[in-house]
Amino acid sequence: MRRSSSIFLLLLVTVAIAKIDHVKEKTSESHGDATKLKAKEAPEHINHKKMFTENFKKRRAEHKAAIESIKGIGKDKTRLFLEDLLKNIKNLLNESRETIERIAHLAESPFPHDSDLLKDAFSKLHENTALFTDLSLAFSKFFETKVQKDRKLKTLLVWAYNYSIKTGVFDVDTEKKVNLMAQQHELIEKDQKYFNAYDKECAKKELEAEDAERKRSKSKKAERKQPKGEL
Repeated sequence: MRRSSSIFLLLLVTVAIAKIDHVKEKTSESHGDATKLKAKEAPEHINHKKMFTENFKKRRAEHKAAIESIKGIGKDKTRLFLEDLLKNIKNLLNESRETIERIAHLAESPFPHDSDLLKDAFSKLHENTALFTDLSLAFSKFFETKVQKDRKLKTLLVWAYNYSIKTGVFDVDTEKKVNLMAQQHELIEKDQKYFNAYDKECAKKELEAEDAERKRSKSKKAERKQPKGEL
């Protein structure tokens, strides 16, 4: 038995409820290993990676709808909901990591079209890394605090980022956001021009602070230029 990442993500769209159902499904490969993976004959003309990425794009649309819905449920409920979401995302990322590392599938390796187990792990990894990115950028204070206090979570995010960014599954926009998230949590070096425009409230405060600093600096320069009075 294991959680279904696709059903879990579908539930996110209906975030009017403040609780996530932990949906599980049966699978014959959940406890398999690399020697028992069932290979499926696949016609060479089918671009399995392209099919996977197209499906991933649909998931991204669901993510955007989910984020907007979460913003409208109120601060108290939002915090509880984010706590539950983060717990589920951590579990799914850990599951994907365990599978990928057990099978020793490299990020640069050909797309695993012949293994349902690996494809499921790929779905969990990419969908939940992207979802975490959206949530982290939109609710920056909450997630920055969580990552700072949870060393295991940060280690997991480092792995998820390093692996997923190399597979070529992310579209250009998603890759940019994932890189921004990685800078946010210092998984990679933060660019000097780093700016998170996705958290509107924090972005507004940052812009106001920068504007105030510019005004103070301008005022000090003006004072220095004024002629000093005679002694």
